[in-house]
Amino acid sequence: MTLTPTGCIGNRGMHEEAFLGSLDASQPDVIAVDAGSFDCGPWYLGTGKPHSPMANVRRDLELLLTEGCRRRIPIAIGTAGGSGARPHVDLTAAVIEEIAAERGLDFNLALVYSDLSREFLADKLAAGTSVRRVPAEYFGEQLAEADIEGCTEIVAMMGPEPVMEAFRRGADVVLAGRASDCCVIGAFAILHGADPALALHMGDIMECGESAMIDVEGVTRTRGANRIPVVGTVRGDHFLLQPGHQGMACTVVSVSAHSMYERASHTIVELPGCLLDKSTTRMEQVDPRTVRVSGTRRTERPYTVLVEGARLAGWRTISILGARNPRMIAELSGILEQEKASVEHRFRSEGRLAIHYHIYGQGAVLGVSELPPASSPREVGIVIDVVAESQQLAHEAAEDLALKIAFSRYPGRTTTAGNVAYLFSPNVIDAGQAFDTGVYHELPLADPLEAFKIEMRRVGAGVAR
Repeated sequence: MTLTPTGCIGNRGMHEEAFLGSLDASQPDVIAVDAGSFDCGPWYLGTGKPHSPMANVRRDLELLLTEGCRRRIPIAIGTAGGSGARPHVDLTAAVIEEIAAERGLDFNLALVYSDLSREFLADKLAAGTSVRRVPAEYFGEQLAEADIEGCTEIVAMMGPEPVMEAFRRGADVVLAGRASDCCVIGAFAILHGADPALALHMGDIMECGESAMIDVEGVTRTRGANRIPVVGTVRGDHFLLQPGHQGMACTVVSVSAHSMYERASHTIVELPGCLLDKSTTRMEQVDPRTVRVSGTRRTERPYTVLVEGARLAGWRTISILGARNPRMIAELSGILEQEKASVEHRFRSEGRLAIHYHIYGQGAVLGVSELPPASSPREVGIVIDVVAESQQLAHEAAEDLALKIAFSRYPGRTTTAGNVAYLFSPNVIDAGQAFDTGVYHELPLADPLEAFKIEMRRVGAGVAR
């Protein structure tokens, strides 16, 4: 039996009452939970910074460790610190050690690092390994050395095997780097003989906690989404899913909906070393709060892991402007392109820079996929985004561009100044290093453990530091 207490450590918190109640009622064999995602973009991977407040992370970990270790329940945490690189794992491990010392806990901690060095990847390429991109047109078909040269952090997304190996070595708590959510959640069950297809599908549904449930009472949503535990149990040819709160229910609709969440295919999930086939999956409502899932199949394939790399693109400065004049809004596209060209010409000899606009109210979210507007917006927000080879260059170019837009002449203009309202003073904000995704490719591995390093530690009260 596996308990997932929340959708993501530090992200939305844990519902303490529901968590404690679930522990007592289900007495799980393992607590398994995700702690990160690449959804927040490459900056967090590139800088080694967490993408959730560390105060929130500490609170969740303190509750998780204190209650889990007191009951001697193994714990698995995946994608530590948000992005799962060594700095994220080490930062989270330091918090875990502090909690252990303060709470008088004593346990074996396994750190599973998923970092890949540029040399490791270069050697793979030199040996003729084909490292192909995932389906994304903006990456090169084959990984090249030039792609990895500018990356500050590169991680591989592990399957269940490194987590299983850490438990084999005696870990009570496994803190993993970048990892597939469903693999971290399903690893313990697979290690103890569960059908891998069922365990992985179970993990695929449980990874966001409350998202696989519906709110029956109509009040639990006010306590915060992704905070209610979910309990999964693999039994022979099926698994069961139940919520960790009486006010919630797992239904065939809610479970099947989350089974399709973030998937290009509703029936096939590509995982390290296998394809998870849900085309023959059957879901049944066992009781008002419980769903039985069966029929999921697993097909082996050559073992590959997704590799993510954050590449330093430069330094970013932004400026946020508001425009409300309908005549200016009607001419906005021409104004922005004209002033962008002017700034690019002005700074052409100063160094490399790139200018982008994000026009809120005119397709900033969906871009070219946005539907034609039914009418002209009453106001628009203009975000100037400048990335340059130095912070000074980015700052000066953004400042110049904001001024040019503020005073730009356009057809029908009736003012002499003040085309826009600045949101802040100063009107330009230096955002520091900017990263893009330099590597997003599939790396073949001869051994599922080949790219991952497991470090065992004894932590807790009385342990020498």
